[in-house]
Amino acid sequence: MLDRLKLFKKISEVGVRLFPTNYDQIDLARKIWLQICKDGSFLSKINNSKSSFLLPNWIGKLDDSFYIESNLTNYSVLAVDGSQIYPDRHMAGVSCFLINIGGIFLNYSKDNSKVDIFSEPQVFLQDDIISDNSGSLKEVVDFKREELELWGAIKKSKLLNPTLCLFDGTLIFWSLEGVGKELKNKFLEMYFSNLQQFYENKILMAGYISFPKSRELLNLIKIGLCRFRYADCIECHRGFSTFPCKQIDSLIDINVTKFFLQASSRTTIFESKSKIILEYPDNLKPYFFYLDVGSEIARIEIPAWIAKDENYIDLICKIVIDQVKKGAGYPICLAEAHNQAVVKGEDRDFFYNLIYKVGIESNKQVSSSQKSIKKKILGF
Repeated sequence: MLDRLKLFKKISEVGVRLFPTNYDQIDLARKIWLQICKDGSFLSKINNSKSSFLLPNWIGKLDDSFYIESNLTNYSVLAVDGSQIYPDRHMAGVSCFLINIGGIFLNYSKDNSKVDIFSEPQVFLQDDIISDNSGSLKEVVDFKREELELWGAIKKSKLLNPTLCLFDGTLIFWSLEGVGKELKNKFLEMYFSNLQQFYENKILMAGYISFPKSRELLNLIKIGLCRFRYADCIECHRGFSTFPCKQIDSLIDINVTKFFLQASSRTTIFESKSKIILEYPDNLKPYFFYLDVGSEIARIEIPAWIAKDENYIDLICKIVIDQVKKGAGYPICLAEAHNQAVVKGEDRDFFYNLIYKVGIESNKQVSSSQKSIKKKILGF
């Protein structure tokens, strides 16, 4: 049992460190940002640097800001989300898991306003998904959920033809960077197949990242702080024990965007250069921009075929801003899609009770570990 009095004392002890001030770092970052934005040779410096951190490319000027007229009244939006119940290692004889895909379609039209909510559970056996040891089971379940979210979104999009299909999260499959080649290729192929269908059917899609922790713009400032003409991180670490770039380590991209973004405006378009993106087809490579939606600065990710069309980008921004207004700070379609997809504690209990029932009816043995039994007895 948690001792709340002791916890209060512990939190009080670290309170100052929980919320450190970073005004000096922000002032330094702003100063360097202004310098690199005026430096006509800075892109060349980026291209010739040997950096150990991720650096983006960009279109136009670094500090370009585009105001969005958010007066859209006639559009439709589809949002899809997923959740899962992982296999329970405390239950012998059970190697299945559940993935629930839920979503919502919102049509804002004077003549045909419509709300369509949906939820589709699917059950898989471990052997259906993974036949080797190239990834942990938890990872594989997560990869499969991602695939089903994309598949469910394109399936619904073909039926409902939304103006925009919006996802919660990134379109960059970072999680596949560290897994085995066979597993990575298997899921990338399925992901790209679904993404390609958005392209072929010209269905706009975007990923919405709330309170992003990305540092790609910040890394540009780090290059501006570098002691070398062209950054060379390996040589720098060989010859020095202090590093100018670390002076702004506590900041993130949204600190940088606050230097020049106003409410209802977006940055220029950036191209992410993460390693996994080398695997993407050219028309699907992820680009991103930051959008001040009023309540926060969100990161919006889009595939290359959308990034090259300013009209598409403008329409996406208008829809996102309107959805944030309707959701009182967060896109209402994403919040509702989450509600349809989420699997709660009582759902998990129901899932395993059904497994017990099927096991008993099939004369199969399904048993739980003593730890699991004790938790249920004590109400954990």
